Amino acid sequence: MDRLRLLPMDLPTITVSTIGNTKSKSSFVRRLTVGFVILAVLGLLYVPAYHSAQSPFLGETPSPAESPGSLHSLASVAQLPGWSYNTSRDLCVYIHPGNTTSILSPTGICSLPPYLLIIVCSAVANQEARTAIRSTWANKYNLDNLYNFTVKVAFLLGQSDNDTLNNLIVEESSQYNDIVQERFLDTYNNLTLKSVMMLKWVMSNCDQTKYLMKTDDDMFVNIPLLLQTLHSKPKTETLLGSLICNARPILDPKNKWYMPKYMYSEKTYPNYLSGTGYVMSMGVASKLYQAALVTPLLHLEDVYITGLCAKRAKVRPVNHPGFGYGPRKMDPCVLRNAITTHKVNASNMYVIWIKVNNASVICNNRTRVDRKSITLSRSSRNAGYYVFKKKTINRLCAISIVSLWIISL
Repeated sequence: MDRLRLLPMDLPTITVSTIGNTKSKSSFVRRLTVGFVILAVLGLLYVPAYHSAQSPFLGETPSPAESPGSLHSLASVAQLPGWSYNTSRDLCVYIHPGNTTSILSPTGICSLPPYLLIIVCSAVANQEARTAIRSTWANKYNLDNLYNFTVKVAFLLGQSDNDTLNNLIVEESSQYNDIVQERFLDTYNNLTLKSVMMLKWVMSNCDQTKYLMKTDDDMFVNIPLLLQTLHSKPKTETLLGSLICNARPILDPKNKWYMPKYMYSEKTYPNYLSGTGYVMSMGVASKLYQAALVTPLLHLEDVYITGLCAKRAKVRPVNHPGFGYGPRKMDPCVLRNAITTHKVNASNMYVIWIKVNNASVICNNRTRVDRKSITLSRSSRNAGYYVFKKKTINRLCAISIVSLWIISL
């Protein structure tokens, strides 16, 4: 018996079927393939949805130092609302240089070519500011009768997403015949579009103008002093205003003047004029417009127009102490010696007008220095680098001091 236990035993034959395993493996591969396809489709849908959301703090952006199409390695860079890195910055896409894009345009404003045309960039809702300007420094009686040169003033607007406001602009235009409205959404980050639209409209409608001034609706403009300045030193090429030198791009996404590196990668901006108010001859206006059509858009309009485009066009912006990007002392003699005064609300527009025209106030020959203007930023909310003027105006940039001013809320 024991011997029998040690003998090999014949085991029953077991037949293993491979059909089921093959089907199982095939099914698994199909499911895996379908899963990858679904993930790929979801990924493709996610990318455009992500970029269209234009999150202000997240998103991969191409590094200016890298080759086109490359991305920061997993780095998150804040996108500028409205101008993410994959948004076209070709101005021709928005300006349509070969077409008429004006919704509203004053009739006959340049039928007699003006010596000076002032374009006031205004927001759609700022009707009170426009009314104050029409009643003070741009009042029709003075424009038509007081000056030895023909001066015209018009207001430049974009469009609002509020139809009621747009309809009010139509009525305002019908009443005053001084509104230029173009086809773009009127927002802060579209100010460059507004300024280039200004150049386009002027070149199309007022190209015989001698001088063009761009300013804003919170500015008081001393037209008699401006005319005196332009007439006393006529130049073939003029680009005049408050010069800012060695300004550095602000990399804080919370700042009003945030400049992402995918838009501008240099350490400093070219010298440029404050966008609060600057004047150019018509030849310069033409050069700046042509330069803008081949210069990638930058949302800071003064840096773009009087800095980047002027540099490309080989036009040098020049400082004049009469221009400033801050408010002035409410002193009649200071105001009379200033071409521009910034941060003027509607009520103060009337106050300044009365002070400037108060014949009972006699100013001596010495120009009063407005110390207040050198301590101001372009916004009460943000920080920025600014240049302060030394005594030698002609060497402003060479001897200017770049300072950081932090203005809290």
